[in-house]
Formats: sequence, structure tokens, C-alpha cells
Amino acid sequence: MLLPPMIEGMLTRLIRVPMTVSNVDRQMFGPGPGVSDAVVTTSRCILILAGSLHYRIEGNDFLLAAGTQFLVPAWVRRSWSVPAGGSCELFWCEFDDDPREIGRGSCLSRPLNVAALRYERNAYREMFARWNSQENSSAAMKPVFRLNLEAEVKAMLARFLSDPLLDTTSFLTSSHAPHPEVKNALRWLEAHYTESELIARLEAESGLSPNYLRQLFQLAMGCSPNEYVKHLRLRQARYLLHATDWQLKRIALEVGYADPLYFSKLYRSFWGHAPSEERA
Repeated sequence: MLLPPMIEGMLTRLIRVPMTVSNVDRQMFGPGPGVSDAVVTTSRCILILAGSLHYRIEGNDFLLAAGTQFLVPAWVRRSWSVPAGGSCELFWCEFDDDPREIGRGSCLSRPLNVAALRYERNAYREMFARWNSQENSSAAMKPVFRLNLEAEVKAMLARFLSDPLLDTTSFLTSSHAPHPEVKNALRWLEAHYTESELIARLEAESGLSPNYLRQLFQLAMGCSPNEYVKHLRLRQARYLLHATDWQLKRIALEVGYADPLYFSKLYRSFWGHAPSEERA
């Protein structure tokens, strides 16, 4: 197979450079929005196991069916939803790499035949089992653990980008590399978003002036640091509503809101319905 030069260059670089796997997960989603308009800060390779998915990346719309594997690059603005009346089951892995590598606005996808779908599903299962058996343990910090995950993701990307059925029609060549301090700020917020006095602490951690940090953040993410914290909290709240039977008051506290009424108001504004309706 003769790959387009840009795809061949991307594949070569992805295989050679260091990569950090930051998450491997599997979930079933009901109808409605999954993530509202937000910037993705990690690349991710996603497999649709069942159902269908409406994905919007930088204004480009994709309707993806079961048996499709697709690649979402870091630092793109995206949203997605499950069509009304249906559900969608996803396997995915997230990883950090050079944000300049994949063009801003790109969405590469490939349809899988029965044999390829079985192979990729098993590959995701193995990564998922490895991730959950070692996550949050001392073993997860060992180089061999990280290298095994990195090797598995790179092998998956090699199969993905070498597939003759790879759809490159939506591949764009423009690139966007955020300021290094923005990426540092995002990683810090993702680790501390449930805590108090976040923005003042973030500004102190960054070493930049508050105004300059906000300008850089707005340019990269399309929102302020405060707004980004709200997005992190409310996405986690939605996950907890589905994954636990906790009362709303406990979930509000868990994601950083002491006032459950204020939490419910924010949740309704962000997701379009009350937290109680999420479980219903």
C-alpha cells in the first residue's frame, strides 16, 4: 500500500517518538450529548463497539457507525452525542504526543471487517486489563509498565494508519501547538480541579502574570481557566451519576461544590437537564 506522504510521515514519527498513555477506558453511553464543545488536550484512538456516534471536530461533522475506529488529535475543539433512541458502546485510549503532528481539524477513520474488529477489540481489552490492573499502584510508575502500554498503542496506530480503507478525506494540514505553559496548566488543573482556590494557586504555579496566563489559555482552549475547571467538574459529576448510587450532595462535594443547589444549577446549565434527570 502506498500511503499519502503526510500520513506516512505521521506514522513514522508516531512510531519513533516517546508517547505517554494517559487513559484506557470502555463505556456505554445513552442518547444525548456526551461532551459539550471543548478542546481535547490528548490524542485518542476510539473503537465503536455498538451503536452510532455523532462527532463534531472544528466544525466538521462525522456520523460514525459500529465497527469504526477513528483517531482524534490533541488540541482540537470537539463535541459528540449519541443519536436519539439509541446507545453507543466505546473502547478508547488516550495518549500524549507532539500536538504539531496531526493537523488541527483532522479526523481519520477506518471501517473494520469482522476479523479486524475482533482483533482490535481484543487489543483494546488487553490494554484495558493492563491499565486497570496497574493503575494507581506503584507498578504503574515503573518504566516497563509505561513502555508496554506505549508499545501496544503504537502497534494499534501502525495498523490504523496502514489500513488501505483509511479515510483521509477530512485530513487537514494546518497545525496548532499551544504554549508549553498552557499544557502545564491543563495538567495541573486536571490533577487538582476538585480543590479550592484553584486559579490563584495555578497562577502561582505557572510563574506567569495572571493576565498573560489567561490570554494564553483563552487562545488555546477557547475558554478561561475558571470555565475549564467547571467543565472538568461537571463531566466528572456526570460520570459519578452513572457509576455510583451516591446522593447529589455527595457528588457535588466530590467534584468541588459545597452547595448542592448551586451545583444543580450549574449542571442544568451545562448539560441541559437536572442531575436527577441524568439517572432517570
